[in-house]
Amino acid sequence: MRYYPVFLDLRDRPCLVVGGGAVAARKVLSLFDAGADLTVVSPALTHILQELSHKHKIMHRPKPYEEHDLTGMYLAVAATDDPAVNAAVAQDARRRGILVNAATAPDDSTFIVPSVVERGDLLIAVSTCGHSPALARKVREELERAYGPEYGVFLEKMALLRRKLLHDVADEVVRRKVFQALADSDVLYLLKGGAAHEADLRIAEIVKAVREQRD
Repeated sequence: MRYYPVFLDLRDRPCLVVGGGAVAARKVLSLFDAGADLTVVSPALTHILQELSHKHKIMHRPKPYEEHDLTGMYLAVAATDDPAVNAAVAQDARRRGILVNAATAPDDSTFIVPSVVERGDLLIAVSTCGHSPALARKVREELERAYGPEYGVFLEKMALLRRKLLHDVADEVVRRKVFQALADSDVLYLLKGGAAHEADLRIAEIVKAVREQRD
């Protein structure tokens, strides 16, 4: 089968993680970074999950999983060390129409989690549709070497510039040409070399040139 690639907006969405071990902790941290409103169901938690619970970053229900734990949830992750529990969570969630990923029951899941390269707001997801996690990891490592931290810095600058241009430039065509020119420019190479000041000057130069061309 082929999966439909998608990036979900989980900000303030109620999400459930069943499990309190190392695998569950990785899932929780990833969902937390995405802004999810997290509930964790598990009799026990790892140290890092305990800290998050004590700081009220997540809600902890210290008990075994029950189907009613899914009530009101947008997404669920089954990450216990018991395949039967994971399968039960997946089946219950599917029946309720809730997005679900089960660590030990991928065939019961409605989505799988890809291998991801993160460079700030640049997210590159790699999936082999579950056929070869080792290959997905290999491709991810190649992408990590090809796309360095300068891409994250570049996107930070583009986000600031976008807000400024939305305020200063009414013409959408001009804005689009500016960003295309910047993407095709040497700004990324300057950032890769640590020349942040020179990169800022180059950005200003390109913006000015595109706007003058339009005028």
